[in-house]
Amino acid sequence: MNFGDLLSYARPGYTHWAVYTGKNENGKDTVVEFTGEVGSNSKAGATVKQGLLKPGFTVENQWHGQTAKPDAEMRANVEKVLRDGAGKYGVLDNNCEHLATFIRYGETQSLQANRVLNTASDSKYEVADNFGVSSLAFSPNMKFK
Repeated sequence: MNFGDLLSYARPGYTHWAVYTGKNENGKDTVVEFTGEVGSNSKAGATVKQGLLKPGFTVENQWHGQTAKPDAEMRANVEKVLRDGAGKYGVLDNNCEHLATFIRYGETQSLQANRVLNTASDSKYEVADNFGVSSLAFSPNMKFK
C-alpha cells in the first residue's frame, strides 16, 4: 500500500473509510480515521485519530473519480486534521468518507451520504432521524478548509 490510499470497510448499512498513513516506529501499518465512542449511536463525539490498520479493508482509490494530491499535500492534510480535528461528526455532512477524501484529494466528498440524500427526497428528515442526526445542514459541522 501507499501513503494516502483510501481504505473502505464494509459495515451493515454503510461503508467506513480510513486513509493509510504508512508504518509506525514499530513497523505496524497505520491509518487516520474518524472514530467514535463504543456504543455511540450518533457519533456526535467522534474524533480524528491515527491508529493501527485493521483487517477487512479494500483499497478504493478510484471510487471517487478524482486525482490524488501529491504526497506532501496529503501529509499536510493528515497533520492538519490530527492537530486541529475535523469538526463535529455528522453522518450526512461530516463523516469518515468526507475526512478520507479531504486528506487524499483536498476536498470533501461522501458518495454514500449523497446517495442517501438523493434517494430520501421528501422523507429525508426521517432518514436522518434513523441515522441519529438532528439536522441536515451541511456546512456547520465541517472544519476541513
